Amino acid sequence: MRRPILRLCVVVATVGLVFGATVESEAQARKRGQITDEWGNGLEGVTVLAEPERAGSPQTVTTDDDGNFQFMNLVPGDWAFTATLDGYQGLQQIAAASISSQRALNFEMPVLSSGGRFRERTEFEGESDTPRFRFEEDGTFEFEDADGEGEGTYGIVALNAVLIVRDYDGPDDKFNLQAPVVVEFANNQFTAMTHEGVQIPKK
Repeated sequence: MRRPILRLCVVVATVGLVFGATVESEAQARKRGQITDEWGNGLEGVTVLAEPERAGSPQTVTTDDDGNFQFMNLVPGDWAFTATLDGYQGLQQIAAASISSQRALNFEMPVLSSGGRFRERTEFEGESDTPRFRFEEDGTFEFEDADGEGEGTYGIVALNAVLIVRDYDGPDDKFNLQAPVVVEFANNQFTAMTHEGVQIPKK
């Protein structure tokens, strides 16, 4: 009677080893993160592509309205994560996806300038000090109006400047951060600009 018992123990041990190896091989990793612009605002609708360095299949997710994303069921190992969004510079990071570590993967995406820029700092100011605009040669601008102040990036196309307002301290619904604000210049000498129907002379 002792021999069958010994054989049964060996079989159970073998099955246990095989089952343990199967569970380990099927264990999946996750990777989460957040994508923001240069001012810390979460970017919605960013496409994030995960491509394995060795084993696994590519996956794609899209960020939520706070810029957060998460990949599920990744094969543990190194992955290349690429973030793209129209109007922003695409970025890529190589990061490890593991079962135990849940370190977040964060991107800060620079805005791409659309159009030309001023060659030097150029300011426009209303008669009562507001509205006031200051354009920098690096493609950024700051402004102040009767309700608050803000900043962002700009690009000049013909006699129009496309302003991307990325941060505004004022009424929440005055500027839609996803839609550009377009201002018009009076002539190609840029002696004045028009904003919300008000002409503002060059300072």
